[in-house]
Amino acid sequence: MATNATSRTKAEPNLNTVADDELDGVLDDWHARIDELKVQVDLATMDVREDMAKRLEVTENVYLAVRSRLADARHDAGKNMATVRQSVDQLLVDLRRAYDDAEAVVKRSHGA
Repeated sequence: MATNATSRTKAEPNLNTVADDELDGVLDDWHARIDELKVQVDLATMDVREDMAKRLEVTENVYLAVRSRLADARHDAGKNMATVRQSVDQLLVDLRRAYDDAEAVVKRSHGA
């Protein structure tokens, strides 16, 4: 029995595999950045910690939404790839905003 990755590679054009790999790399980078921010939250003062934790939770939820949308798109071969890519790109914009908000709280706490 072929693995999902093998059957996906055989079933889809190479361009889709490249796009999948690119999106996986982008999401992996964001996950690493979120993990780094978690460390900074642990080091933050108590008054900032609660606000930061809430913003970080929002950031992680957006990340999980992106990851889920990408997984759904991979399994739904009938969808138009351009539409899927556009929705994932919008979620990445949302992820950046959520991350930037969380990072701003950390920076403010270090300046205070």
